[in-house]
Amino acid sequence: MNNNKKENIQLYSYVGSQEVFDSVDLKFTGYKISKSEDILNWIKKTAQELINDSVIATFIINENHELLINDRHSEHVQCAGGKNVISAGEISFLIEGKDKISISEISNQSTGYCPKPESWKFVNEVLSKLEIEYPNYFTVDFDFRFCTNCQTINLIKEHIFECQVCGNDLDSEWNFD
Repeated sequence: MNNNKKENIQLYSYVGSQEVFDSVDLKFTGYKISKSEDILNWIKKTAQELINDSVIATFIINENHELLINDRHSEHVQCAGGKNVISAGEISFLIEGKDKISISEISNQSTGYCPKPESWKFVNEVLSKLEIEYPNYFTVDFDFRFCTNCQTINLIKEHIFECQVCGNDLDSEWNFD
């Protein structure tokens, strides 16, 4: 984790497995989204499968405050080209008709970067420029903790700060730095 003092932005570095990192081709980053039409173009270009008129994608917000998306089955670190992010997660696009699109769901679900729910402010900043309808906050937000005992990433559920692998008590504060 790095802090950008100039803008007080928390940067998240990749904390996932080295095996996953080594398996991705970092030359092929996510598709940059500057306007809502870019999403429709990405869906067509990559032949995304619509399920119930929706497409789920992996997303990151990079250090330049740009939204990049990739196929849902790709890793966040691939989408980011191995670089730091200011948020990451999954995003669902609802397609209505030929050219109306909105965001129906969005989360910070990324075990590769484990961003805090507070990263929403940067997601909101970027989405507000796209002229697209989107939720007021993550539709599901996640808290992650690193177990210093068994070296695993944990998803906190029901505010229980206990490692799901070894039972060790977890830090009450985000601890991936």
